[in-house]
Amino acid sequence: MGTRRATMRNLARPASACAGLSILAALATPALAQGRTTPQPAFELVSQGHLKVLTATARNDGDGLSVSGLVRRAPHWKTGVQGHLDVEAYDVVGARLGSSSVVWRGSLGGGGHNQAARYRADFPGLSASQVTRVVVRYSPVAHAAEPSEAAR
Repeated sequence: MGTRRATMRNLARPASACAGLSILAALATPALAQGRTTPQPAFELVSQGHLKVLTATARNDGDGLSVSGLVRRAPHWKTGVQGHLDVEAYDVVGARLGSSSVVWRGSLGGGGHNQAARYRADFPGLSASQVTRVVVRYSPVAHAAEPSEAAR
């Protein structure tokens, strides 16, 4: 009886390792299917004032690089938020390859609800392999920002 139990214990470890690897493979597949490159650029998400930049991701589109993500009102801010996002792409030596000013799509919730809104900035002619760092910075000033592509 003791030998069978020891054998089953020894088989359980490799089985759980295989299950873990299959979970990792399943998580990686959607990212590859969406056109994201394996190494994502480093993202610097700068939240200030009444808006929090939650996420950012970069992927190659047909015309170039697309940076998209989510923003949300600061936790204790209950009214509307004005302004825009400045999105900048940099290469390996720190030279700025492109910049874009966009507004988010959505109302960020109302009536006590704080829901996330999407943003998207396009960089025609750039590819994810050229970009090593992306900065997404909220600016409370409502100037020269173009509506995001998702809002059109």
